[in-house]
Amino acid sequence: MKKFFLIALLSMAFIPAMAQNQHQQHGQCGHHCGNCPHHQAQQQQQAKTINGMTPEIVNAFPTAKIIEKEAKWIVVYDANKKVLGYAVYSKPASIGIKGYNGETPLMIALSPKKKVMSVILLHNQETPSYIARVMEAGLLKSWDGMKVKKASKKKVDTVSGATYSSRSIIQTLQAALKNL
Repeated sequence: MKKFFLIALLSMAFIPAMAQNQHQQHGQCGHHCGNCPHHQAQQQQQAKTINGMTPEIVNAFPTAKIIEKEAKWIVVYDANKKVLGYAVYSKPASIGIKGYNGETPLMIALSPKKKVMSVILLHNQETPSYIARVMEAGLLKSWDGMKVKKASKKKVDTVSGATYSSRSIIQTLQAALKNL
């Protein structure tokens, strides 16, 4: 009985360590969990498209061909070098603003006249059911058509049942637009 108990204790100690070791090596064997830093870095690397445009920029500006990074935003151009608008990423302005499970990074697409065209929620660790409530409530559309200054100061209600996540999104948007 003592041997059985000792074996059980040893297995409880070594199995998690073995699983973690296997997890660290799984990138080489084809396993994909999607939630580890290794895979998140790979996904971000793969997300880049031609000319450094990310999928959210392509989605917000379908005719985009050229981008130029500036201090406050990314200028988005078509093939004829006509300004289509601006992409504003919430980081680093929003670092430290957290929802239920972490930060809620955003990309805000602005028109050439600096009006909000769309707000796109980027990869995050929030609970999917809370994010679904935020999306169903139309929170990300709350600022559409507004000039940057007005959007950054607009009072927006949180979404019931997703209070922390929606509050984080609101504060993240405000932080991102505050100094534009």
